[in-house]
Amino acid sequence: CDRDATLLQSQLEPLSTPQLCKRLERSFGVFLDKGTEQAYDREFVMKTLLQCYEGHGPRQVRREKGAPVATEQLAALLTELEAVPWPRTTRERPKIRAEYYMILQKPGSGTPDSTRTKKETAKLMKYKRLFDVAVETMADIDLEFSKRFTALAVTKNFVGSPHIDTLNVGPFYGLSLGEFSSGGSIAVECSPFLVAEVETQGRLGKVDGRFPHWVTPYEGTRYSLIYYVTSGNVEPQTTAIFGPLSGTNHNQESATWIPPPAFVP
Repeated sequence: CDRDATLLQSQLEPLSTPQLCKRLERSFGVFLDKGTEQAYDREFVMKTLLQCYEGHGPRQVRREKGAPVATEQLAALLTELEAVPWPRTTRERPKIRAEYYMILQKPGSGTPDSTRTKKETAKLMKYKRLFDVAVETMADIDLEFSKRFTALAVTKNFVGSPHIDTLNVGPFYGLSLGEFSSGGSIAVECSPFLVAEVETQGRLGKVDGRFPHWVTPYEGTRYSLIYYVTSGNVEPQTTAIFGPLSGTNHNQESATWIPPPAFVP
């Protein structure tokens, strides 16, 4: 994915053409004539929407922070990540722009005894230490989610890539590590006029990836772990970001945190 994530059009590209039309109608009161071809022409619809945004002005940016992860756990994770023998394949998710990207399936998430499950299990054993530390880290922040997530995406130098996680059945948690600066947050669309940038460097941030999201520009080397769920009960889409959890690693911010309004893209 070569989209420049700093451009509004790139941030809107993950939306389908019908969703773009709905945004024109709901957010700007512009109704295209369904009896014309232009109403179904993505290029025309996108151009019209961008013109509406230009007249409205820049979208607001809300900055948030994920829950802090213990220093010793971050050190253990970084040690494992820096030693990863990355797969020789191009990438396991080719539409995403990253130097390396691989997926580790959680035991029990696939069909028992299938060829695919056997391959996934063998792969997991190769990175077992990394996976175990990652699970321990999640359990410290959100014990229930550490039991529920079905896969872990491990990346190195993930860049931009506005996208929607169409296979997810609920929110994900993201954690980033490494020597990087000047950005590297997970940005997600909270509403047509609001984007949240969630700082995940050394922190676990909870985001609903079923909304358009991307990584903000940064400098340096950035590793990331994304814990997500693709099976089980589907959680309704409400807000794109979530407040701090109460617990040993959290502070009083959870009592005053105000969620953004719920919306459907």
